[in-house]
Amino acid sequence: MAESKNLKVKKVLPAVVLATSFYYSSLLCVGLILGYFGTKLYCKAFNIDENSDRRIFIDCGKFQIHVHHWILGAGILLLVWIVDYFYLPTFFTGAMFGMMAHDIYDFNDWHKVIVKK
Repeated sequence: MAESKNLKVKKVLPAVVLATSFYYSSLLCVGLILGYFGTKLYCKAFNIDENSDRRIFIDCGKFQIHVHHWILGAGILLLVWIVDYFYLPTFFTGAMFGMMAHDIYDFNDWHKVIVKK
């Protein structure tokens, strides 16, 4: 029952997000789509998945911090927002959100940031 509900959410959620973003800005919507599929193609080309040895970890003694797509995308958005004096191009914002959505939507370990060695 719960798996059926999750499957329905996985089918409906992208459509709702795309429809809403297209209503507000077509550039944001195109950025979302290209960011998501661009990241998907990148991960497929370089064999990056949840169990890959190519994931990025920052060593912190007993623990490691796993740098996920969504953390990287949020960091890039924050950096550009600060450097560019609180202005973000719409397409770029959409592409970064698409990259973050790929990590959260396609990988089951997106919430595991701090990992014990």
